Amino acid sequence: MGGRTFARAAFPVLVCLAAVLWLVWGFLAWGVTGKSLLTLAALLVSGWVIRQRYRRLQPAQRVDDASYFPPEDHTGPVVLVCGDVDDNMFALGLFRRTTQGWYLRVAEPSELMPLATRLLARTPLMAGQLAVMYRSLPDCHDDEALLRASLKALRLQVKQLRGLTGYEVPVVLNAEFSGPETPWIVVRGNTSLVCPDDEPAISLSEWQRTAQTATVQPFLTQAIAMLHSIMLDELGKADRLCPTIRPFAVTLRLGSVSTSTAALWPQLLFRQTRIAPAGRVTAYEPRWHFADAVLPLLTPYTTPLQGGKTGRRVVMVLLLCALGAIALSVRHNQSLVRKVSADLQRWQAIPMNHYAPKAQALRALQQDALLLERWQRQGVPQRYSLGLYPGERLWLAVQQAIDTWVPPPPPQPKPEPVPKIVRLDSMSLFDSGKSVLKAGSTKMLVNSLVGIKAKPGWLIVVAGHTDNTGNPQLNQTLSL
Repeated sequence: MGGRTFARAAFPVLVCLAAVLWLVWGFLAWGVTGKSLLTLAALLVSGWVIRQRYRRLQPAQRVDDASYFPPEDHTGPVVLVCGDVDDNMFALGLFRRTTQGWYLRVAEPSELMPLATRLLARTPLMAGQLAVMYRSLPDCHDDEALLRASLKALRLQVKQLRGLTGYEVPVVLNAEFSGPETPWIVVRGNTSLVCPDDEPAISLSEWQRTAQTATVQPFLTQAIAMLHSIMLDELGKADRLCPTIRPFAVTLRLGSVSTSTAALWPQLLFRQTRIAPAGRVTAYEPRWHFADAVLPLLTPYTTPLQGGKTGRRVVMVLLLCALGAIALSVRHNQSLVRKVSADLQRWQAIPMNHYAPKAQALRALQQDALLLERWQRQGVPQRYSLGLYPGERLWLAVQQAIDTWVPPPPPQPKPEPVPKIVRLDSMSLFDSGKSVLKAGSTKMLVNSLVGIKAKPGWLIVVAGHTDNTGNPQLNQTLSL
């Protein structure tokens, strides 16, 4: 039983923890350190919640009597009967089982919440099957204030049941009055049915037309008036702490039940009709006190639901994680679109003949294309997934922009230097018939020798002749 209790306490928390970790590690753009700290915090909170749930469920499991609560496969209404409950009603035990529902005895309205807590700790699926039946015996109440106080306590308990189950728990007002015996009368909304035992139900108006109901009519009229003036009036009072209750149905019947002349019902009946109760008491079997005819009406509104309040919280956490993942995925994809769009706009804004900035824009586009191609081959990161990734469209736009790139033309080749020819013949250095160098010849000779830029090992040969005059004597003089 302990392992089963721990599993019930831990399973919803572990489901929520898995969803939170999926959100943290799959979609948050934090560093490993930040994600690790957040994971540690989530683990600590989950452990604390599991411990609290286990401590809350464990005592309920120890006091649980399996023969008292309905089995786990029970799918009908589970009716918690409180109010004027006596041993005549539950003579065979603390519960009554029928083919259509299960009745559980509750000593006082204040015990509704503890009993429901124990029941749901054992079988959480029954959170949506709960219903409350308040049994009122006006023949046993001498003080109207005490009766109203009991009804107010019922309102408070029903409010707490709504918080426990997460659903509006149907409330059936059940009343028995002393008088001529009648079948159960079930009032649901504007429909009133008379439900004889082991016979088909008929409408109240049709039943009242029968001859044997003539003596019943005064009793029935005053009983309905008392229900409206006390029970329904108290349940419908607006209160900040105790909200109003609109009963799901009202069931009443008359019969030879125990009464006293000082009770509320005999006093009201005598004041209005001058009729005094007969005082005869019939020992009815327990089945007579149960309005089984209301169970088929409760069935559509009391169906098994997953987990009640706990299930709603788990669904809420899962929904919040899913919405958070979608929001983060949208944010990451928008950031990717903005980055690629900025690179494309920069590319388009730079003229093609501005080669240096155009080349920088090209490198940015190439980096974008490489990133998108790698994700296409290796898989898109989870934070960009959830069907929102626009990678194919972005890659196509980037590739089309890259294809428009026109590389700069090759640089013009430098012209080869034309060798400068320096003429050192006699006509360039001397005037005709002169043995003296012309003006500027010395400078030209020096520049020519410097311009050769000889390297070690070179041999510079300067040769020539000056046989221009045809006079050997002059030529000799020139040579010297």
